[in-house]
Order: sequence, then C-alpha cells, then structure tokens
Amino acid sequence: MRGESLAARHLADLGYTELARNLRVGHDEADLVMLTPCGRTLVVVEVKTRSDPGARPEERIDHGKRSSLTRLARTLVEQPALRPLLVRFDVLAIVLAAGLEPELRHFIDAWEPGSA
Repeated sequence: MRGESLAARHLADLGYTELARNLRVGHDEADLVMLTPCGRTLVVVEVKTRSDPGARPEERIDHGKRSSLTRLARTLVEQPALRPLLVRFDVLAIVLAAGLEPELRHFIDAWEPGSA
C-alpha cells in the first residue's frame, strides 16, 4: 500500500486527478485509475513495489495482468461519462530498499489495449 500511496502522490504532483484506488470490476482490479491533467485520457495504473535494491518490478507484469486491466478499462469506458475519454495504461515501478530513498520509474503508455 505504501507503493500505491507514493505512486498516487507522484501522479498528483504531475497534475493527474485520482478517480479510484484499488478499483474492482468483477475479478479485475486496478491499483489506480487517474485522469490526465488535460482531462482527456483515463489512465489505468499498475503499481509494482519491491524491496530489493536491484529489483525491476515492472518485469513482474504478465500477460494475464495486462489482459485483466484491459478488460477493466473497457468496462469503465462503457459508462456514459467516461465514453469520450481515451485510455492509456501506465506502470509505476517502485523500489523501497531499506535505508535508501524510494526509487520510482513511471512507464507511460506501457502497452496498447490490443496487445494485452
């Protein structure tokens, strides 16, 4: 949960608006759902956090997770208020190693919906 809080704060600092955290739609769950600063793109965010200083958390997102988030996004944009929005999938990889500053990497547009 600390990773999600750091990710949400990072995105808020960049001007994103948080719409939901730990959003469940059926069996699918998104860590964060954000709106870009311009208000035209819905961003479904997967946050991966590890404590190993050499970790690459982003490598832990498999095809199943990408498919799950894509299904969730499709359901969201069926809602009339969200229908006109574009959809993007971002990954925030966070390393919280003991005694070190958190390391955060933001992968914008990490995959295309059709490639999941």
